[in-house]
Amino acid sequence: MPKLYIAFHDNGVVRDIATEALEGYLPAPSKATSTLALRYALQDGKAVDRFPGKTDEEVLALISSEQAAQVVAAPSQKVITKLAFMNRFTMEELAAIYTAAKTEVMVEVFLDKLKIAEEVNLADAQTIGGLQALAASGLLTEARVQEVLQ
Repeated sequence: MPKLYIAFHDNGVVRDIATEALEGYLPAPSKATSTLALRYALQDGKAVDRFPGKTDEEVLALISSEQAAQVVAAPSQKVITKLAFMNRFTMEELAAIYTAAKTEVMVEVFLDKLKIAEEVNLADAQTIGGLQALAASGLLTEARVQEVLQ
């Protein structure tokens, strides 16, 4: 295989690999045979193989495991459509909620907010609080609140 040359972006990420010396390209490590850009890094102004002695398949597996380890659990965000949210309730629960909305302002407010929402985030504090208010009014049990939020 011909000698490889590597060009990097300003942030040190491989931009291109070529088989001929071009302006702005650095020589790849002396025994470089792979055109897998993820193998290489820029260290002290030189292109270095981050995984010497490994095959490209082994490199891809290592990078995959590195990326999996770096995944930080983001705050839970379970966004569903309004219809999907409403379908989580039984018809009897919905009838009780709508009946209560005629005399309980907080239940009416919950339904009005639901009407104007674009979607429902099951992890949102307002959604959880609204469901807990329905439970406090005797319209849902705490167990049902948890089921709806799942």
